[in-house]
Order: sequence, then C-alpha cells, then structure tokens
Amino acid sequence: MDETTFRILDTLSRELGNSFSINGLTRRIKEEHAGAYYANIYNKIRTLCKDGIITLTRAGRSSIPSLNFSNYQLPDMLAQIELRKKQELLTKSKELQILFRDIEERYDDIRSIESISAIDSERNLRLNRTELLILLHDSNPSIKQHDTTMILTTARNIQALHNIKIDPLILTTDEFIGFLTSDETNPLREMLSNKITFHSPQDFWAHISAALAKGYRLRLLEGKTNPARISEKDLTFNLLRFGYKEIGPELEEGQRICIEYITASILMKGDARRIEAIPIILAKNKPNYDLLIFLSQKYRLSGRLLGLLTALERTSHSQKTADAIDILESLGTKEIRAAGSSIAEKMKLYNAVE
Repeated sequence: MDETTFRILDTLSRELGNSFSINGLTRRIKEEHAGAYYANIYNKIRTLCKDGIITLTRAGRSSIPSLNFSNYQLPDMLAQIELRKKQELLTKSKELQILFRDIEERYDDIRSIESISAIDSERNLRLNRTELLILLHDSNPSIKQHDTTMILTTARNIQALHNIKIDPLILTTDEFIGFLTSDETNPLREMLSNKITFHSPQDFWAHISAALAKGYRLRLLEGKTNPARISEKDLTFNLLRFGYKEIGPELEEGQRICIEYITASILMKGDARRIEAIPIILAKNKPNYDLLIFLSQKYRLSGRLLGLLTALERTSHSQKTADAIDILESLGTKEIRAAGSSIAEKMKLYNAVE
C-alpha cells in the first residue's frame, strides 16, 4: 500500500460517518500526517474510486469521498493500516512491545475475544496507563460474565507485572455496534478516532463492514468528554430523560449524553442530592454496566459506585446489577457505603421499584 493510499484510508476510517470534501480531507491529512498535497490526494481518490475502494458523492460543487464497505477488499486494507500503525507505535516504545505481547499471550485462551484495541496509546503511556477496548463474540450472559471476570483478573496481574495501570472496556460486538449507532454522546463514538487494533484487526473491521451493510449508520465524534465538565444544563436535561426530574428553573434542551457518562459526572461532582438519583436512573433504564465499571475504574469512582449498586440491589433486584457487583468485588473494590434507607425511599417516590 503506497503512502498516499495509507493516509487517505486511515483518515477516512478515523472519520466514519462524517462528510467532508476532498479539500477538507486534504486538510485533515495535513493535521494528522504533517503533509498532504491536494493534487496527489485528488488523483489517488480518483484511482481508488475506479477500484471501488472509495465512493464519491456530489454535494453542490464538491465531491464527498467515503469508504466503500460493500467492497470485499476494504476490511483487509483497513487491517493492513492497523498493523502498520501498530508497527510504527511499537518501534517507538519497547515498553509497549512487551506489554502488547504479554496481553495477547495471556488472553489467547479466552476464545470469546474477537479483537483488542489500544486507545490513545501514546498519550496514555505518558500517563503510565493503557486503555483497552476488548470485543467479545459470545453474547451468552453467563459466558460473558465468566470471561469478563477472567479478562479483568488477568489485566490486574499484567498491571502488577508491568507497573502500569490497565483499564479494559469489555463489550460484545452487538453492544459495540449499538454504541456506535447511538445518537447520544458516548465513549465508543469518541474512542475510535485514535485507536490501534493490535489483535485481530480484520475481525474488528469485518464487524463494522457487516453493520454498515445491514443499513446501520455510524458517526464518530471528535474530542473526549470529561464527565466532570458536563454542564448543569446537560446534566438536568439528561436526568429528566432518564426519569429523574429536579425542582428548579425551567428545563432547557441539552446535549444527549449516555447514562454511563451522566452517572460518572454525578459521582465526580459529589453532590449528595444528585448521587441519590443514580440508583433511580439505573433502575429505570438499561445501562451498560461494563461501560459503567470501565468509567468507574478510569476515574477512580469504583468504591462509590459499588456502594450505590449494593443499595440499588437491596431495593430492586436485577441480575445485571448483581453481576456488576460481583465484578467490582472481584477487582478488590472497597465499598463506600451509601445511605440505603434514603435511597430506598427516593426510589419508591420516583416509581423506580418493581
């Protein structure tokens, strides 16, 4: 694969669902790769279009390039890009060479693992941590619970060996596609613009391709949400969406943000009144506890989350809540107890008890 093709496909894969002209693509490539010439990009896009790798759509006077996922070769080409990015990253860091090899070797026996991606590797390495997205192909609840516990326990062992914090996010491929197709701001839509799939990249891109072939619409987001900086307007708006109305000023329309980010935001801000809203919105909705545990580990909120889940489980039993409690306890989380009686009363008040 020549350099120009690599830069075009890499940039388009980071921008899935976002539309921009060839001029816009050239600017993006310059930002990412520190060099791009419009004429070279234009000519290569025309060639890739003839080969069926890229499609061009007219929008006024501009042509909008997109990856053609109906082309059988495209997932293989994107897998090549992942492997090249992996090689370039590991050439810079012997530490990551050893870490990635250890991760792949230790997870080799867990057959449900579909792919493993490292998120924002260089920045996280400077912070002495690594963030992993691990996709599982088996959605059987009991198998997933068993394998999730194994993956997290193994991650703790690797973490101790390499003296680096490891935060794994473990999802089934169906859950993964669900987040990518959501209209809410969520971590998955923000992660994929800066990830390297270092284990089974072909499987990773095959699932993306299959989802798009079924008519799903994916749109990645730029930047990263800091839960601690979610605005009051957005918190109030989303709490109402999830079934918790606050007394106060008239509600304003806000940004749609996933329940897992909202929960993390409330925990980080430490408002006691709002913290008691967490069991209510979790009981009334269908949170992804794997994402919630990931955020609680990343932002060091696990003790408080465990206390709230324990209070929730006492008031309104759910197998998913019980499984989440088991996972947090298997990680050695020290529970910070919540006000159980007050939470139980509030849950009844908000009709959050079955």
